[in-house]
Amino acid sequence: MKKITSFEYGSMIWFLIRACFAEFTLSIILHAVREDTWISVIIGCIIGILIFVLFEYFKNRYPNDSIVSLYEKCFKTKYLNIITIIGMYIMSICSFWILARFTSSLFLFKTSIWTISIALIIPIGYACSKGINVIGKVSLILFYISFIFNVLVVFGLVNGIDLNGIKPILQSDTMSMIYSPTLFIGLNITKLFFLTIIPKNQVTNYSTKCNFIFYIVTSLTLIYTSFSIICIFGIDLSLLYEYPAFQILKRVNILGVLDRLESILSLEALFSLFIQITLGIYFIIESIKEIFKVNKKTNGFICLTVFIISNLILRNLKIGEDFLSTYFLFISYFTCIIVPLICLFKLIKHSKTVKS
Repeated sequence: MKKITSFEYGSMIWFLIRACFAEFTLSIILHAVREDTWISVIIGCIIGILIFVLFEYFKNRYPNDSIVSLYEKCFKTKYLNIITIIGMYIMSICSFWILARFTSSLFLFKTSIWTISIALIIPIGYACSKGINVIGKVSLILFYISFIFNVLVVFGLVNGIDLNGIKPILQSDTMSMIYSPTLFIGLNITKLFFLTIIPKNQVTNYSTKCNFIFYIVTSLTLIYTSFSIICIFGIDLSLLYEYPAFQILKRVNILGVLDRLESILSLEALFSLFIQITLGIYFIIESIKEIFKVNKKTNGFICLTVFIISNLILRNLKIGEDFLSTYFLFISYFTCIIVPLICLFKLIKHSKTVKS
């Protein structure tokens, strides 16, 4: 069995939560709750701890099982796993659409989106074909780079923060304040479900404490990002930008020596989406192997369908944004929270019955 280290596992938590935030989630929340964006992110991160605890419970209570084998034991049917695979397919397709669109907008706006998609899907497919140990090593290397970039951003923006930018506080309506954390959880926190395909015994020196530290540190970086954008730009200017989290990078200045780092720092967003999509496709591959006992490599076919469908169905910006901010949330919550909760209740009920 190919294994990964606990730190490699933790680095995946970092990327799964961060992916899509700066590229999509943040802009939607800014338009919904304006100055209260950072508060919505805090609420989402706090509620997300419950989701983190749910997945950690599965890991520690059933160390030899992936979520696929747990569903088999719990529901005695393959149908729910098939539905989960479909949900993961949709999530991977949407994430790949965000990656291709983001790359086109910031780096290759004159290049065909199909060409960009081909260039992106090839390394993703290659990483998936090498297994979770290679994915873990790539994730860890990219994490070190990403973490250094985030440290530079924190220290490079701190002097420009003006607390008057976040005023007035808590002026948003109740529905918007409910919707925004819900969106954040559905687009970012639920992606931790991807890691349930990795059994605990496949992680060397697995540590829930280490995983929780990664969760907290990642959450703090997202809170700081949303807070600093509003404080530095103000809400009106923030709403004018398609990607305010990357426009703010132009303000990064390190001791008056290093500035204009936005092109380099923007690469961090590509790392997050790359790892997320790779883990999503890996989840699908491993699920198919376990359910249908298929030994042949299916990563090529899966990557090809993700590449084609993302460009055909989500063919323009409006269709993609509407789907991600509505229907995608239902798919995400059902696949990553509701079904695992049903499984949890059934397993707890079964264990009580056995004891009695």
